[in-house]
Amino acid sequence: MTTTLLPPYQLRIRFSRKPANYRAMMRELSGYYVEPELIWVIERKTMTQSEYRAFERDFAKPQSWIWELNSRPGHCIMVVAPRMPTLYVRAEGTDHACYVGLPADEE
Repeated sequence: MTTTLLPPYQLRIRFSRKPANYRAMMRELSGYYVEPELIWVIERKTMTQSEYRAFERDFAKPQSWIWELNSRPGHCIMVVAPRMPTLYVRAEGTDHACYVGLPADEE
């Protein structure tokens, strides 16, 4: 996994609150209206497909790279991997992916 600090930019994201995994996030985002939030994207985590799949299987698993974001509410991390959907993660005071979402235009 590599980390790239980005010049902060704003993006409208639809977040799922405390999803267990990727499927739970998609169920919530496709089954209910979730108001998009304007957030600041501040860094990108580039993962291999296997790292990404391990992450998407259990969003509640503690991640040291999420813990580092704790002190910055309203900021999020973009998670990318080859041929996988880009995810956006907000920590909200935790060490796991408390809020995970997709851009509002990708529903």
